[in-house]
Amino acid sequence: MALRPEFHFSSVLEHSALNNNFECFQGNPLNRLNLHRKSIKDVAQHTQSRFLSYRQLKVLFDQEKKQPTWLTYEFLFENNKNTNNEIKLTLDQCEIVLLGIGSRFIADRPSSITNTESTKIDNKLLNKYLLASEPTPDEYIYFALSIPTQFADNLPGTYMDLRSLLPQLSVIDAAICGQGRALLDWHASYQYCGKCGSTTNSLEGGTRRKCTKCNNTIYPRTDPVAITLVIHSDKEHVLLGRKATFPPFMFTCLAGFIEPGESIPEACSREVWEESGVIVDTNLTRYFDSQPWPFLGGQLMIGCFTSAIDETITLHDSELEDCRWFSRDEVGEMIERSRDVNLDKNDKGLRIPPPFAIAHQLIYNWHSTTPKI
Repeated sequence: MALRPEFHFSSVLEHSALNNNFECFQGNPLNRLNLHRKSIKDVAQHTQSRFLSYRQLKVLFDQEKKQPTWLTYEFLFENNKNTNNEIKLTLDQCEIVLLGIGSRFIADRPSSITNTESTKIDNKLLNKYLLASEPTPDEYIYFALSIPTQFADNLPGTYMDLRSLLPQLSVIDAAICGQGRALLDWHASYQYCGKCGSTTNSLEGGTRRKCTKCNNTIYPRTDPVAITLVIHSDKEHVLLGRKATFPPFMFTCLAGFIEPGESIPEACSREVWEESGVIVDTNLTRYFDSQPWPFLGGQLMIGCFTSAIDETITLHDSELEDCRWFSRDEVGEMIERSRDVNLDKNDKGLRIPPPFAIAHQLIYNWHSTTPKI
């Protein structure tokens, strides 16, 4: 469950830049308790249900309001027709997932709201709120659905890639769109059973799939990734690297998937050595924060600080094309470039990822307050 006391409609880019311990895709206010996951067809037809449409994992976006486009069941499945004005879209044609129950204001707010609006939850009513299986009059039931590519829909809005859309999204919109994208991506990848190869069906509001033959149950996948900022023994330099596929002049923290049987510090140590040859002390590895990352199958980025005990850089494989120790002053300049929305496209100065990436927050936090490791 992701129950939050505040609704943030400020820009996720600005909010990330101003809040050093906030990560993009956090802040989802929807109540996701599993007791709400009834027969999805019945719940979908509820008058208070609202749907966010995706196509090939691109989200339907209202470019005028700068908001995701939320639609009613009636609009999607009863009034909407294709370009030939003949065939209606049906619920069975779509992959659909229940996102949760939340304020109507998420879908119905005016486009003029850009700052942080707070909605406090009465603690005395909190238990009653959590156990309610129906939305209150001021709430909607939120869904995400994937429109099949063979269906020529004419829905209002433009399908846009979520990653490139982030600078235009609010904190809440980024979190909810990320949740929907991650779940729909998982469903698209698990249409068949990994044990017997038979087809699978979606169950419990899209939070699991079950094989139609061997009854194997499959749950949504989240891959843990350790992303590490390595600090030099002099406390004034950090280790950053870049791959050949990165945007020009960008350096970032070293990262890799946590393998079975590994602790987080062990994964940090292994990945750092494999990519850079630098040796770190696992006893000095400290957790910073985590970030849901709804791309590449759905990941959880686990950010850590650690200290080097052997600073010699040796590129053991071809994963990185460059890896260096950067001074505090150099990092400060890289931070400034990464936050400058008006940066000249011809600027050849080095930079780090933008504020909505956990790598940025790791680096910024080290630069602004020296970690006590």
